[in-house]
Amino acid sequence: MGVDRLPLKIKLDLSRHCIETAIKRLYNQSVSRYFKIGAQKPALEYQIDALKHALEQLDFPQLRSKHSILAGRVEMDIFLEIKADGSMKITSPGEVIRL
Repeated sequence: MGVDRLPLKIKLDLSRHCIETAIKRLYNQSVSRYFKIGAQKPALEYQIDALKHALEQLDFPQLRSKHSILAGRVEMDIFLEIKADGSMKITSPGEVIRL
C-alpha cells in the first residue's frame, strides 16, 4: 500500500454475508469494473489493492467469532477503513474494531 494514498473507507453489506464474503465480493466487483471502458482506473487500482490487503491480512474466523456483527445477517452501516500505512479498522454504530 502506497503512503501517497488517502485513507479509504468502504461500506460493507453484511445483511446476507459475513465480512470475508463481503470483502471478496467487493474485490471481484472492483476487478470486473476495472476492465470496463471508461473505468476510473486509478481509484479502482487503489481499492483493489486495499481489498486485497484486507483479504491477505485479516483473520476472518477470529473476527467472526469475537464480533458477532461480522458474521453477517445484520442491517447496519459497517465500514472497513484502510489507512495509507496499511492499518485497518472496522466501524459500526457505537463500535470500533481495530485490526
